[in-house]
Amino acid sequence: MGADDYIVKPFLADELILRINAVLKRVYGIAETKSAFGLSGCTVNFETASVSKNGKEIPLTAKEYILLKKLWENRNKIVTSDALCMAAWGEEYYGYENTLMVHIRRLRQKIEAEPSKPKHLLTVKGLGYKLVIENE
Repeated sequence: MGADDYIVKPFLADELILRINAVLKRVYGIAETKSAFGLSGCTVNFETASVSKNGKEIPLTAKEYILLKKLWENRNKIVTSDALCMAAWGEEYYGYENTLMVHIRRLRQKIEAEPSKPKHLLTVKGLGYKLVIENE
């Protein structure tokens, strides 16, 4: 039937989660996530939820962190506005599209050299956003 793992009862929830993650890595090749990445002129650190820019550490808000993490996981690919809203606000995200634009603008102010002319966090008209990383 295709099973490659078995767990006997009783089991701990933590063990179940670890086994599920191991199977997902084997099947779908989920890559290890980096705790930090660099853009031109700044470094984003997911462990501290901050951006280091011009020698200053700028904290990310919870929503900015979630949005940037989602964009990083799908770097160099288009992420729809719906997917970003779903990640940040869950199933009941309707009506948050304008709020998403505000969060993206604030993220640009933190990670872009020129927020009005973004090079990394791009808008894909009618679809969503794209985090462009040149060295990948």
